[in-house]
Amino acid sequence: MTGTSSPDRDTAGRIRRRELLHLLDHSHDFALTLLLAPAGFGKSTLLQQWQRHRSDSRVAWLTLDAGDADPVRFFRRMGQTLRQTIPRFDTVSYNHLSAEIALPATAVAEALEQAFAAVEGDLYLLLDDFQHARHPLIQQVMALLLERLPAHVHFVIATRIHPDFSLSRLKLDDRLLLIDGHDLRLTAAQVMELGQQLGLELDQAQLEHLLTLTEGWMAGVKIALLAQARTGRQTLEDFSGRQPEVVDYFAHVVLRDLSAAMHDFVLCTAALEQFDAALCDAVLERDDSAGRLNSIMEQALFLQETGNRPGWYRYHPLFQDFLENRLRIEMPERLERLHVAAAEYLLRQEEMDMALAHARQCSPRAFLRVLRECCAWWLRKGDYPAIIRSLEPLPDEQIMEESDLLLPLVGALILSRRFNQARYYLDAINEQGPAREGRFSDDSTPTFLDTMLQVFQHDTDFRLQEHNAVLLSSCRHHDIRAFALAIIAYHYLLHADFAQARQYGLQAKVVLGQLGYDYLESYADLILILCDRNTGHIFPAIERAENFMERLRSRPNTPAWVNARIAVGIVRYEQNRLDDAQRLCEELIPLVNTSCATELIVAAYITLSRLLALKGEQTRATRLVEQLKRILQLGNYDRFVAQVACEELLQALMREKIQGTHKGEAIERIARQHQLPERLAAKTWVENRAYDEGWERYGLATALYLRSRNRLGEAEGVLVRLSASLRQSGVRSRVLIIDANLAVVRYLRENHSGAIELLQRLIEEHGLICINRIVFDEAPGLVDVMRLAQKQQSLVFPEIYLAVFEDVFMPAAPAAIAHPAPALSAALTGKEAEILEFLQQGLSNNEISQASGVALSTTKWHLKNIFAKLGVANRTAAILRAAQLPMQKPLH
Repeated sequence: MTGTSSPDRDTAGRIRRRELLHLLDHSHDFALTLLLAPAGFGKSTLLQQWQRHRSDSRVAWLTLDAGDADPVRFFRRMGQTLRQTIPRFDTVSYNHLSAEIALPATAVAEALEQAFAAVEGDLYLLLDDFQHARHPLIQQVMALLLERLPAHVHFVIATRIHPDFSLSRLKLDDRLLLIDGHDLRLTAAQVMELGQQLGLELDQAQLEHLLTLTEGWMAGVKIALLAQARTGRQTLEDFSGRQPEVVDYFAHVVLRDLSAAMHDFVLCTAALEQFDAALCDAVLERDDSAGRLNSIMEQALFLQETGNRPGWYRYHPLFQDFLENRLRIEMPERLERLHVAAAEYLLRQEEMDMALAHARQCSPRAFLRVLRECCAWWLRKGDYPAIIRSLEPLPDEQIMEESDLLLPLVGALILSRRFNQARYYLDAINEQGPAREGRFSDDSTPTFLDTMLQVFQHDTDFRLQEHNAVLLSSCRHHDIRAFALAIIAYHYLLHADFAQARQYGLQAKVVLGQLGYDYLESYADLILILCDRNTGHIFPAIERAENFMERLRSRPNTPAWVNARIAVGIVRYEQNRLDDAQRLCEELIPLVNTSCATELIVAAYITLSRLLALKGEQTRATRLVEQLKRILQLGNYDRFVAQVACEELLQALMREKIQGTHKGEAIERIARQHQLPERLAAKTWVENRAYDEGWERYGLATALYLRSRNRLGEAEGVLVRLSASLRQSGVRSRVLIIDANLAVVRYLRENHSGAIELLQRLIEEHGLICINRIVFDEAPGLVDVMRLAQKQQSLVFPEIYLAVFEDVFMPAAPAAIAHPAPALSAALTGKEAEILEFLQQGLSNNEISQASGVALSTTKWHLKNIFAKLGVANRTAAILRAAQLPMQKPLH
């Protein structure tokens, strides 16, 4: 059981509502249990009690707040909550990059459906205060997900307002349990129990009077009883019980009974949406806030633990509104001072979003000062989405006047691949001149920003002149100089000038570290790791990655930490620690955003996709690749699309090997999508080239395609050309991959001596340690060459090496004895068998429709028939079932 967002204790004024707990026990029989009632009906308290009541069940709890109107934050927090209960839950459904590419609700819902289908045993997901999740995408995903939720997964949602999706289908299918305000009303016995907890004995007349006035509304009953406990019987007789008068009435009674110091404390803390004792101490300039908060909790004055952060509180919304109004009336002169003090304290605590929320309640001057500090901090930490989110609403004139806003915004837009918006501001700078105010009001700023835009927008198509690089790296503004060093190092890395990239990268790392720019320092680390890796210095690359991660271990979930974890994840994959690598990648994908280097975004998605494919989870693997393809549409990323082409072909070859088939339809489709036959016909790989990553990756993809078609001579010709070009450029890591594939092709051509000779040369040049899991997976069949060399005693591999890669070297198991089993396709039509094969390849419904040439509605109809014939309820189960049964010729 997980209670990530629910308090563990009952406080004064809470009663155990046994009949409702029993009703909630029936949520096991429903896809959705909906607690629908206005504030004050005790929904959250009831769920807390039920969670403890079901301590033997797997329950994941998430309390939402206003920030969960953002789909990225909502799905990330939901995934984190689920992973605390189910550590291997697939959380890669939605992140900042998904938002950038406008990933449709159907894709998100399908991914979540498959993740829930993989969960074994019953699971309850409790979403409290769901009224905050108002974004249309969240509502659409929930609607789609609830329609196809696996039977062992149950959603329990508490909300003040009706969800923005229809419940009709769920009602018709008897999959909805609705608990509304009528069900949540207090009974006479419960009112008596509540009164006794507060030291009151109600007579029958008082009880009937209170129930008549409040109609069992828990907040109203509790308010009246608390008021009577403080002031006597007459208070209850004068009580009206109407909303909102009931809250005002109670608050007046409560406030007039408080000491002057407590009265002041309660009113002033109402300026804070949520708070802990330290924040209260700082804002109110006192040191006894912890004791006062405990006193308020003991008196049941509608103070609630937030649940999301231990030790943090908020007032019940009904009481909060009243207190804020009283604060404006009684202490108007203190209101801004309270917000300023809160903003300053939260800035010191690096709670930038909360600080900015308070600053918005202050004067424009105070707001701008806090905004500058937030942007400076976000720039140092690499939180570019926060910069864009906070600055985009401001007028352009204000941004253009403030270099402390302009540089962070333009830099964030460039690194977020929003090049047209960045160009808009740069054109405005050229027309109006540089910003006059702020620490970046330097003549070098426009030149730097323009160069940065050229590097990232045009990628390898842009060439920086040497004299411009020297000029930028020696400008007098120390921050601009540090930024320029990192950008120049990256530029040289793109063009395989590893000596220059290392030189500038080392300088950038030192200066950025001194200035506190954690994220850009991590960028320099990545450049240095890639320089080492590309030039074949594997041990320095591993050591730098491990040190990188160790340095950032105390700063989890920051963009720099994400960069470091991805680098280490790839190292774990190379070392054949596949479970560790998969765990790291699965944890990181939800945190990947536009701040991350494109190289690492691609590496994270491809690595996790490949790891899933190796375990036979083809649907998830394909989904990741498809998402990556959409992400790469955001920029000029042909070289990364070429990596995707390679990966799709490698995984298609892997599937064929696992399934023992050589039909090649999937391989042919991938080759056509990436125009590999056309590239081959255009003689793209006839002559050597200077380093061109896209040319090399498409070349490898083409060689893999030719190999699958048994056109081995042509495949060898392409690989020989690639190898020669890469050797000239000094990209040793890619030489290793290409030559490993060349050895495999020679082996397949039965040139065994040539294959073994090339393998020996590879080991002499690179070292056996460099032939790691990545090489085995990107040169499928290399292990066969190594087995042959070992068998012929041409090479002897150390025992420790064979132990590390035992799963690779292990001979294929003999085919199992076939036992009679119902044929999978005996009952399927030809079209159904075809669609099932597409389903096994991980295609979405839309992609199946395109590949099979039928309408989407027809595809869905065929899938429904397939599910029925296989006796399953969803896609994942169909794929698993299909893997268990033999194929026969389908019916026609």
